[in-house]
Amino acid sequence: MIILQRLLSRVSPVVWLTLFLLGSLYYVWRLQQPQVLIDAVAEALPLQCVSYAPYYKPGMNPTVKDSFVDPLQIEQDLQALSKVTKCVRTYSVSQGLDYVPKAAQKLGMKVILGVWIGWVDALNVKELELAVQQANQYPDTVRGLVVGNEVLLRGEQSEPKMHEYLQWAKANTKAPITYADVWEFWLKHPTLEQDVDFVTVHILPYWEDKPVAIEQAVAHTASVMGHLGTVFKKPILIGETGWPSQGRQRFWSKPSAINQALYMRGFLNAAQQNHWQYNVIEAVDQPWKRELEGTVGGYWGVLDTDLQPKFSLQGAMAERSDGFKPYLVALVLALLVAAWGQYTQLSARHKVLIVLTGLAAGLHAYLQINYVHMAARNTGEYAMLGGLVLLGWVLAWLQLRQWLGLKVYTCLEQSLLRLLALAFLLTSAGLAINGRYLDFPLILVCLPMALMTISLISATVRQEPAATFAQAGFWLTAVMGIMAANMAVAVAIMEPGNIMAWWWCGACGLALLVLPARSLQLGRE
Repeated sequence: MIILQRLLSRVSPVVWLTLFLLGSLYYVWRLQQPQVLIDAVAEALPLQCVSYAPYYKPGMNPTVKDSFVDPLQIEQDLQALSKVTKCVRTYSVSQGLDYVPKAAQKLGMKVILGVWIGWVDALNVKELELAVQQANQYPDTVRGLVVGNEVLLRGEQSEPKMHEYLQWAKANTKAPITYADVWEFWLKHPTLEQDVDFVTVHILPYWEDKPVAIEQAVAHTASVMGHLGTVFKKPILIGETGWPSQGRQRFWSKPSAINQALYMRGFLNAAQQNHWQYNVIEAVDQPWKRELEGTVGGYWGVLDTDLQPKFSLQGAMAERSDGFKPYLVALVLALLVAAWGQYTQLSARHKVLIVLTGLAAGLHAYLQINYVHMAARNTGEYAMLGGLVLLGWVLAWLQLRQWLGLKVYTCLEQSLLRLLALAFLLTSAGLAINGRYLDFPLILVCLPMALMTISLISATVRQEPAATFAQAGFWLTAVMGIMAANMAVAVAIMEPGNIMAWWWCGACGLALLVLPARSLQLGRE
């Protein structure tokens, strides 16, 4: 071990930093390289129908009492959606959404009108009456009335009560009536078929109890549809299907922009071949859903919050389309630190060190800001994730000071090492205890972990005894690292197909080695 450490210590930090920078550059470059995907056949376009909810602007949330959607926004939204579909599905007629049929009629679009059924019967009746009135007023626009969405899944009403709602709707409108729920709950409540004109099922491979990898996702949907066809006699509508473009990986199910496009293209081809009727979830990304479902909840849209298409249905596609922006951020930071190095008259070797560090830090800063913006759902999470970013940057700055031969702030760095160990512990604990909606913040710890590792392996090996193992800081850091690593391993074992869980496990393992070792190294100085 001593021999290996001596060999590694002879390699300059410049070399290690160069390797780290090259790896970071390759990672960013690779994400922007177009990949060849299957194309959706022309006959499958446009989309048959998409779920429409207008709550994509800052501060909009349907769970907020007295929310109201401006009719002008609805008209503008449907105008944008008319370029990708001729039909929208809604989930309610309250909060101004009763205007959707009128707006759709102007554009020649169809509407699958949703009736929100919740806990309170009086509100349900009021919603149902308004929906029936709209269906009767716009019979050529309203394709069907969806009385309740995943009500039985949420446990907000009983099956007998749903029969009552469906029967009342059927008696008061000529519009086709249906109920929507995940396919498993339709199998648990098959008697609902007698009160509907068609069966509306949700098939979401990502959200299955046993999540499905993207490679098998369309086949899974086809398998479910095949089984449902043997159970139900009435027509079946796939009321929700799709794939998220961002968020936490679940088992083998990985959200990504490419996977979203891949699923949609494959699904559309299968729908065309098998003559499925379907509705895609959803029209526009819904940031408010992140509070309920984590990051992934906000990224199911065909369009982003600027009403721009997130993916194409034909041709090659890249995971990211940042262009030169990450490289420009890196270059600007490198130029700033280079100017500082020139002003302070650093040696040529030290100037190279700070420029390399600036380039690497700039690339990671760009990715970190993107991640925090995507993952943070509220002020508290912005504070925690932003605090982790700041912690990593201060630790990176302290490593750079050491390489430049400047004063080492031992007490400060010891404290920050414990804080970083605590961050690993709390994150791993959250993922292990209730990690369904939590992300793996790998990009936030890469920079400090890489620079501290370089500090350790490039340090000169000394002959004197190491710092005493009795120091409290070392043991506190080590214990938190052990606990974080153990819980990370537990998460990875629970989700063996989750590559991100294994990467987080590796990060915790590295932290278990590096953080206590760095604490001991500081104890010698």
